Amino acid sequence: MTRFLVHLAPLLLTAANWPQAGGPNGTWQVTGSEPPVKWSVARNENIAWRAPLPNAGQSGIAVWGDRLFLTTFAAGEKGFSSRIAGMAVDAKTGKTLWTVSLDGVEKSPMMYAYSDSTTPTPLTDGEHVWFFNASGEMGCWDWQGHEVWRRKFTPWGKPFPFNKQFEPMIVGDLIYNVEPVEKPGWNYLRAIDKRTGRVVWTNEDGTTAYNTPRLGKTKNGTVAILHGRGGWHDVPETPVGLSLTDAKTGRSLWQFVADAGTEQAPTWQALYVMHWDAQFAYWFRMNPEESHLVIDAATGKLVRTQSLVKDVDYRRWNREKGAYELLAKVNLRDLPLSEGDVIRVQPAWHANIVVDGFHYFLVSTGHRRNRKPPKGRAGPAYCVARVNVASGKVEYLELPVAVDDAGKRLYGLALRTETTNAEGVDVATEDRSRMDGWETPAFWGSPVAINHKIFFTTSMGTTYVLDAKAKVLDEKAILGVNDLGPLGKTWSQNSISFDGKKIYHRTAKELIAIGGR
Repeated sequence: MTRFLVHLAPLLLTAANWPQAGGPNGTWQVTGSEPPVKWSVARNENIAWRAPLPNAGQSGIAVWGDRLFLTTFAAGEKGFSSRIAGMAVDAKTGKTLWTVSLDGVEKSPMMYAYSDSTTPTPLTDGEHVWFFNASGEMGCWDWQGHEVWRRKFTPWGKPFPFNKQFEPMIVGDLIYNVEPVEKPGWNYLRAIDKRTGRVVWTNEDGTTAYNTPRLGKTKNGTVAILHGRGGWHDVPETPVGLSLTDAKTGRSLWQFVADAGTEQAPTWQALYVMHWDAQFAYWFRMNPEESHLVIDAATGKLVRTQSLVKDVDYRRWNREKGAYELLAKVNLRDLPLSEGDVIRVQPAWHANIVVDGFHYFLVSTGHRRNRKPPKGRAGPAYCVARVNVASGKVEYLELPVAVDDAGKRLYGLALRTETTNAEGVDVATEDRSRMDGWETPAFWGSPVAINHKIFFTTSMGTTYVLDAKAKVLDEKAILGVNDLGPLGKTWSQNSISFDGKKIYHRTAKELIAIGGR
């Protein structure tokens, strides 16, 4: 019988392990040792080591003891590919210990702003590692790199197999992946026996390929996974809404069904990390007014809806004065823009996390897919936002878009970057990948909270560190604005990992160990 053991209760990093993208408990947050909050790769500040990568990639970094695991495209690949490499790396030096090859069944564009074949983060339990190719292959290897098993699966193909943000998860002897089923063509949450690759169960509710399900525990101690349906490109899974699924049995505990008769996209978008706790689950609604939803985690019933537009505090950067200014209790629709245009709030996809009683999220800037009446551009520009879960208070704070190579913070600029690998080869297929990820909202790596400090990373290689417990969301809440390399020459699309001393991060060119000296 498959073992099912898990420790999800205190969010505590008790060992130097980060076995999956969401950390030790799959919740994207831990407490324990203090992480580094300030660094610069461009200026070589607080950097333990850097190691070039064989090609670009987007996966997070699994950590166990003195080993790191990640994926890249196979060396020499360019443009479109389904060939990736799984890497084992020495955590002390950055030296590659061994690599394995995974060949998918359908090519994806490389370094795309909306993920690619390399996006899923490996899993490890200290004895084995599981690598995933979103183009249709996964497998298990032992600590020395010897293959245990492989399995192929059919990738989602509309419009490309890469177009997913799901992160694999592990609980006991079960690992979880989101995979399509030929009939009726939906994606499903699946539990797979980590020892054999055998499918143990397939959840009865569909899961949109763009969705990032999240582990958690109910009030009665049931380990469960919150996942959702709804999004662009006519994703087929219905009913649009959320499901809470028992992680052991695959049985649905409840469904939250979105309003009938409303357009799936842009009104309902399951393109977020589905954060929840024993009391509530959290989501967004885009129409008729952009709103934050609080849902009863025991029943799936809607508890309250909070406007993201009305009566909000907005701290923006005044470039002429070189200082922040507060617009208190404003209606974002009333702020002056070009004639006939208004602000429409678009929470950045996957860039959200619930910490210390607040739901934090970045805000896309120029996205126009949500142009339902009233028409408008997304904003407010370059902001992090938070909703107080208890009071409903909404705050916005404009962030610098990046820092230059001297460390100066840059505000309000539409920036571009290179999509080259360590060999200097431009491997990307689309110009949107060369933008900063704000105006064409990229699928950034999901944020991570360590000791109540939130780490957000954008496509430019900019990593923000915010104080999750800040009484006011103002400039004092910004603990660090860090770079992963020279401005305009750095590209990153993954989440951080932490071993209790060092943060591990990556770009298209290199693997980076931060702090820990």
